[in-house]
Amino acid sequence: MILIIDSEKKSEAKTRQIFDEAGFGEVIIVKTAAQARENLNIESYQFSLIIINGELDDSNGFELCREIKKTNAGKYAYIMMIVSSSENKTAIEKAKHSGATGFGVKPYYSAEFQRQFIRYTVSKVVLIVEDDPVIRKIVKGVMNEYHLETIEVDDGIRAHNLLNKMLPPRLVLMDIGLPNKNGIQLVELIRSKPVWRKTPVVMLTGSSDVTNVKKCLAAGANDYLTKPVNLDIFRKRLSKYLSDES
Repeated sequence: MILIIDSEKKSEAKTRQIFDEAGFGEVIIVKTAAQARENLNIESYQFSLIIINGELDDSNGFELCREIKKTNAGKYAYIMMIVSSSENKTAIEKAKHSGATGFGVKPYYSAEFQRQFIRYTVSKVVLIVEDDPVIRKIVKGVMNEYHLETIEVDDGIRAHNLLNKMLPPRLVLMDIGLPNKNGIQLVELIRSKPVWRKTPVVMLTGSSDVTNVKKCLAAGANDYLTKPVNLDIFRKRLSKYLSDES
C-alpha cells in the first residue's frame, strides 16, 4: 500500500492514474499531515511506500517523516521525500537526516522521479502473475512477512501489458500455465528488457511435465517451485531473493 502526502493542488485523479498504470492499485492520497496521521493510525494498514512533500500546509514534511518512522504502519516503509530539485542539496540532506530512504523530484511521471522510484521497486515490490486466487493469497501472505508490496496479475495478456509499463521489481513469481499468454513467453519478454535482465524470476508450476519448466529456465527464469505450495519449502527457496542481503 502506498501513501502520498502532498498539499499541492494538483489533480488527484491524474496522480492516481500514474500509479495505477504501473500496477499499484492501493494508493491513498492525502493533502495534510493530519490526514496522514489518521491513515497511519488504522490498525490494518501497512505501507510499503510513503511519499512526503517536504513542504506541507499544516506541517514540516521532514518532521513528519521522523514521526512516521516511529509508527507501526510506517516503520517498514520506503519513505521518499519530495524536494524542489535534485540540485537542492540542503533539502536532500534534510531528507537524509529525517530518516527518509530517498528523495524524488516531481512530476511523478518524469524521468527524474522514475530514476528515484526504481530504487523503491527493486527493493520493496514483488510481481505475482498467477491465475489461481488461492495461490496468490498464500504467496502474498509470505511477501507480507517481509513487508514487501505485491502487484497481482491473473492473466497473461494483462501481465504482458503491465510488463511494458512498470519498473523492474525485486522479484517476479509467475505461473507457467497462464490464460491467453503463457509464462514462457512472458519470461522471454522480461529478459528482452535491459533493465529487467537481473530481476529474479521464479516460476510456479502444477504440472509434472518438466518440458515447460526447462523451456522457462532456458528463456531466463532463475528457478521454479511446484504447486500446491509447501510453505516451508517456499520460504526456504525464496529466502535468497528476499533476505536483506540479497
